[in-house]
Amino acid sequence: MSKIPPIQKSDSNFPLNVDDSLIPQSETVLAAVSSGGDSMALLLWLLQNHQNFVVAHVHHDLHELRSGECDRDEAFVRAVCEKYSLRYLHRKIDLERRNGHVNESIARDGRYAALVEMALECGAGKVATAHSANDLLETTVLSLMRGASFGGWKGFLPSRPLTESIALIRPFWKIERQELRRFLDANGWEWREDESNLSEHFRRNRVRHEVLPLLEQISGHRADNIAAAFAKNSSIAREEGEYLDFSARKALDSLICKREPRLITLDGNAFGELHIALQRRILRLAVLEIAPTLRDLSFEKVEATRLVAMNRGKRTVWNWRKDLFVEWTGGGSGNRLRFWLV
Repeated sequence: MSKIPPIQKSDSNFPLNVDDSLIPQSETVLAAVSSGGDSMALLLWLLQNHQNFVVAHVHHDLHELRSGECDRDEAFVRAVCEKYSLRYLHRKIDLERRNGHVNESIARDGRYAALVEMALECGAGKVATAHSANDLLETTVLSLMRGASFGGWKGFLPSRPLTESIALIRPFWKIERQELRRFLDANGWEWREDESNLSEHFRRNRVRHEVLPLLEQISGHRADNIAAAFAKNSSIAREEGEYLDFSARKALDSLICKREPRLITLDGNAFGELHIALQRRILRLAVLEIAPTLRDLSFEKVEATRLVAMNRGKRTVWNWRKDLFVEWTGGGSGNRLRFWLV
């Protein structure tokens, strides 16, 4: 980095549509900073607007894709933190290779595990990432390709739990990627481009460089504009979904026959009287009662369970995940739905 300019309260001249409701001033925030444009914009915005944060950098050691570049990313972020006397934490993670390459989900899981570890070290209750409206659109396209269930087609949530005590927050979820670059340019800040973002080994890169340009051609609108419009629609759908979740939670509370830390049992007869939309959400919410960080539940497994309960079928047990089981007890045991973790 050739020059690190002074920080000024320039947000009044260059406003960003940041969802700052996600970042309480009184709580320590761990900011995930990779050295890329989005995360450097997050660091700059926090310097201008937030006092209580710690910078975290995860070194992925992708030597086969970025020889030496991961080391330079880490040095870049460290230099900025030293300039502004910021507390800086970093972890180097060893990622499993499959067929000589790093799987995207493995990289994501490894990164979040490292961020949780650093959040615990500094006492942060929030981990902030710089995911933008473009990331939201790309995530949704990827979700649609693998047959998104429930709310997967709406992309990621602005906030979700990483652990019982630590939440992941995305305050830039409404902002276009190029807007973040303009914010950096207006403040004279530099960033590093990640060459692995061009690699076709990662599906997200192919969506970004092949699918979205095609959408631009078909629609006549820039990908950034499409992303910003989608973020608004996603917000509306999410808010309406939250209302349905509120209704489903009230219904769930009325169905609970037994509740323990790793077990919940529901009245299947009363469950069968509810609207189909509430039934599906209740099954998902029941699982979240005992496994609050679980994501991406299979629609097929949820629907199979719902249909057996609706038809008052014989006793059936499903393994929804490796440690999560669901049982329809059948009429001989009172037509109950049981969820438990092993």
